[in-house]
Amino acid sequence: MKSVILIFTLLSISLSSSFATSTKVQERPNILLIAVDDMGYSDISPFGGEIKTPNINSLAQQGVKFTNFYVGPSCSVTRSMLFSGNDNHVAGLGNMNELLTPNQVGKPGYEGYLNDSVVSIASLLKQAGYHTYMAGKWHLGEEPSQDPSKRGFQRVYTMLQGGTSHFDDEWMMYANYTPTYREDGIRTHVPQGFYSTEFYTKQIIKYMDEQKDDKPFFAYLSFTAPHDPLHVPDEWLDKYKGQYDKGYNNLRKKRLAKMKKLGIIPKSTTLGPWISKVKKWDKLTTNEKKMQMRKMEIYAAMIENIDYHIGRVLKYLKDSGKQKNTLVIFFSDNGANGFEMDSYPNTDKAWIEKNSDNRFSNWGKKGSRIAQGPGWAQASSTPFYLYKNFLAEGGIRSPLIMSGAGVKYKGETMHSMAHVMDLAPTLLELAGAKYPATYKGKAVKQPRGKSMIPLLSKNSSTVHKSDEAIGWEYNNFKAIRIGDYKGIWISKPFGSGKWRIFDLSVDPGESNDLSIKKPKLRQRLIEAWHEYSKSVGVIPPVGGLFGNK
Repeated sequence: MKSVILIFTLLSISLSSSFATSTKVQERPNILLIAVDDMGYSDISPFGGEIKTPNINSLAQQGVKFTNFYVGPSCSVTRSMLFSGNDNHVAGLGNMNELLTPNQVGKPGYEGYLNDSVVSIASLLKQAGYHTYMAGKWHLGEEPSQDPSKRGFQRVYTMLQGGTSHFDDEWMMYANYTPTYREDGIRTHVPQGFYSTEFYTKQIIKYMDEQKDDKPFFAYLSFTAPHDPLHVPDEWLDKYKGQYDKGYNNLRKKRLAKMKKLGIIPKSTTLGPWISKVKKWDKLTTNEKKMQMRKMEIYAAMIENIDYHIGRVLKYLKDSGKQKNTLVIFFSDNGANGFEMDSYPNTDKAWIEKNSDNRFSNWGKKGSRIAQGPGWAQASSTPFYLYKNFLAEGGIRSPLIMSGAGVKYKGETMHSMAHVMDLAPTLLELAGAKYPATYKGKAVKQPRGKSMIPLLSKNSSTVHKSDEAIGWEYNNFKAIRIGDYKGIWISKPFGSGKWRIFDLSVDPGESNDLSIKKPKLRQRLIEAWHEYSKSVGVIPPVGGLFGNK
């Protein structure tokens, strides 16, 4: 469940060039797509975090940061939009497969896997003459016919589910959720000494390095970190020891100040509302603080570890002579995860206690099952409200960095809105490929996303028009954005159970509801959401994760 780096190695051509379908093979870019999982908006240093991410920071210093980049509220939802360029309700993940309610099962758009109404960009790039590689999390279908090897990838080592142990024990993340690993479509098991971030990095470098011809490649490196359970190799466990003793409320304030200084958020920004059910730091007991600090120490170490392995990929590109012609794009698949391990389906505290080695001394090691929790997840989402699984900004806004060849920005910050659906059209245009009207004899839905190339080449200052409506729905939560204004509906206790309106240009924390002051705007946004819902085929859940009726 869901952060992402896209690296395109451009061979003697800039983004401003025209990529017609007749583009010569040697002119087309290589593409390396790296996804990180469940990382918060403000965790990395370029976006205000104190976690050491020198490799990611170097990319930001040489490129552009997007502060208004949107994703879905959960892992597979985002990935379906990433690979199709379309809305998740069209692509088969109207709800996560694990959370489908009886009234949704079997309905179009709710297949629980990447359906055949859309075409995977891996399939289209392969058809266009690309080598296609993948290592890491898939989460877009578990049956053999839904395997990434059947959706366009020639070489692949994958974990099919939403999450699992990061070590070689292959422990299930929660009850009845056994992980499945496959290599090139064949069931396999991880090697002894496996740690997810290290191994997936090694695999993707191996696939790239084994290629002997000069055809372009598309490589997808899909990390499962920092998704829970929180695990990190022993030598990384104490890197952040003692650095979070002031607590999550203090951390939010520190990050807010740094984000304003960096120009990530407006000077007028205030922190989003605190979650009422979560104790503030000064209300915790000494022992509660001890346990909370350890969770964040391990989580932070996982992110620095990711950065270290990103450095390995960048070093490979440099050593192989490709770095100077490389475009890098980085983002997280959704917000930080604020749910504890006993919040997963069919899993309670008794199951966790019975099936885990959760002695405090074993936290972060093999056999432990701990999560970041809501207090730290809210801090990771600074300045926003809420986190993963919600349509508040903390759940769906992601840090995006684009750096390298073809990016006509250096050390700049971009506030124009973009969406994960925009990446597929961008990749296809870069590759000189087009999304087909039919695929394998079947009509397919056209992408809703827009190519970002005009913006990257400074031929445009925007990706989407100011009057364009961008919508979301997830487990009956609703959101719509038009220009600077956002309408959102969240059920109690996390929301009011009513539509609320915010001006995100001055209030990204969603603190000042404008519903009473701007009733016509409120109605316009509500109507726009219903139009969106009808256009993508939303089926509201009956019951489900949040008990919506």
